[in-house]
Amino acid sequence: MMKKLVSCLLAVMMLFTMAGAFADPFVPLERNNALHKFLNETDLKTKDFALQLELGNQVADLVFHVEGNSLHMVTRMNGIVLRHAQMNPTALYMASGSEVAMLRYETLAAFQQDLIKEAEAQLTQAIQSIPANQLPTEAELRAAAAQQAVLETAAATQERTDAVTIGTAAIAFAEHFRPESILDVKENDGSVEFSLRSDAYADALANAIDGLMANESLGRLIDRQAAKTGSKTFAEIQKSWAEDREATLQAIRTIQSTDKIEEDGHWTSSFQIGAEKEGDQALICNADTWVNEELNAAEMTFTLGITGEDPVMTYDIVVTPNYFWEKMNVEQAYTEMSFDLEDGLINSGKIDINRNNMDAVQLSFGPDYLNMRGPKGGISSSIRETWTGKTRYELVVENAEGVSSSLIIDFYEDDDSLICEMKTSESDQSLKYRISRIDRVEVNDLSASEKITEITGETLKTEMEALLKLVFPAKAPEAAAETAEAAPEEAAETGK
Repeated sequence: MMKKLVSCLLAVMMLFTMAGAFADPFVPLERNNALHKFLNETDLKTKDFALQLELGNQVADLVFHVEGNSLHMVTRMNGIVLRHAQMNPTALYMASGSEVAMLRYETLAAFQQDLIKEAEAQLTQAIQSIPANQLPTEAELRAAAAQQAVLETAAATQERTDAVTIGTAAIAFAEHFRPESILDVKENDGSVEFSLRSDAYADALANAIDGLMANESLGRLIDRQAAKTGSKTFAEIQKSWAEDREATLQAIRTIQSTDKIEEDGHWTSSFQIGAEKEGDQALICNADTWVNEELNAAEMTFTLGITGEDPVMTYDIVVTPNYFWEKMNVEQAYTEMSFDLEDGLINSGKIDINRNNMDAVQLSFGPDYLNMRGPKGGISSSIRETWTGKTRYELVVENAEGVSSSLIIDFYEDDDSLICEMKTSESDQSLKYRISRIDRVEVNDLSASEKITEITGETLKTEMEALLKLVFPAKAPEAAAETAEAAPEEAAETGK
């Protein structure tokens, strides 16, 4: 029995230790108003707290009883006491039957310090076990530190040099694309139209990329990155550009691109590439956008397709401070989403995914509900207040055959209890969790017991070693078997 008590106390000790170690980094959870109010209204001089679990006619509870400067925790099953623990300013007591075990906090603190010292000692021993001829000399350590400093300085210098190389190359590349050289601009009453000069743009791109391909500093940078990541070397990039140069420039010369911006917020864009002569098919991208500055709203329609055929893709979007909607059509499928916004955050919305004129996914949600349907079933959940004042969370799951099951969780207050009640469609019984105010229970002062067994540091150490042996056996079964086989031979040699 004593060993069981010590094991329980060790578990409690480790739990408190971990809780203390991890408590600080986390932000405290926001208190529930109903729970906070319930606790504040409880007079601990006349009432005790009880955490209760009720299933059918079975009731398990944990009672918290405050007496003077002691906190008692009593676990019961159907009113029968199973365990009793008591904490006072100096020690922790735990009773099982007529036996009482005591663990002083100072003993626990000393035990923890001993664990730390033992770990440090083992680390020191491991370091000291390294042969002297394998340890680096002071001169070697200084040389290694100096080499590391040189490497770090060289890396920082190389990083700055690479930044200058990239920046210089980018500026040289951009200088080839002067707007007055590659754009035609026409101003009419209330509108401005920009058209791309395809031949001039192709020439500018050719000169810009040719300049990059002749940049030796950039080449060395790319080669270093290729050695690290396995990407293409500068020579491979140069070869690819030489092979694709003329075909790329020829395609660019077929571009027809025009943008028109009007004073009323209307912006149209037309882009076409691929048609070298009349009658050839080309890829086209068109966009039609309206921007309303007064309402802080915008809407756009974008289409992608081939000349002479229906669009391959269309994309529509509407954005306002309180609303967002978009829809994308691709061949025989579409996705549509809409959201209502409040203070910049999504408050409710709908998502519809359709393939081949069949709904693949339908989702709608709001502050107090969520509904989702798919080809293999559906899920719906809701939060509401019932006629009897309960806060009800309901979840219903339906499979493809139409068979459904549900889970209902009710939160409510009943007399001197806050209750969480769970019910499923598969059972007539409910599971209840309660936080209750109960009449004060009669408890014994464990610190005044006639027979108290104190748990010492040596006892804790012995139990901890036993636990560690269970987790980390000294020898694996195979190793133990090999040792047993070798034992006779070793005994014979010893006899000789």
